[in-house]
Amino acid sequence: MGQAKLQPVLRSLTGQFDENLCDLAPVSGSFCHTLRAEIGVQGGSGTDAFAFDVCSPEWLEAKLDNYPVLHGGRTLITKRFDPVAVEECVRKRLLHATGSDWAAVAAKLGEWSRWEFEPHES
Repeated sequence: MGQAKLQPVLRSLTGQFDENLCDLAPVSGSFCHTLRAEIGVQGGSGTDAFAFDVCSPEWLEAKLDNYPVLHGGRTLITKRFDPVAVEECVRKRLLHATGSDWAAVAAKLGEWSRWEFEPHES
């Protein structure tokens, strides 16, 4: 019999400074919001924080005026900031981030978000 897989679950999703997602503005035009997801495992009580950006094509276009190449691996791109759609996207990603231990789960989450314990890029 195989080892049980840990299933990550979303405990909360807020703005970078604990804002309610519905309070983040603008919701259209040029924007880039950094979000914080508190994620734990099903049946567990602890959480770790993971951050990612939600940006509009207009914001990316403006950034490309200053930088010839942008890395977008930890950025969701949307024309309109919709908290419900963003949360649904995060929950779908969590379904595919199971692992045999928390390090394996965190590595999968790190493919699309920045883990609070990850070394910062310079």
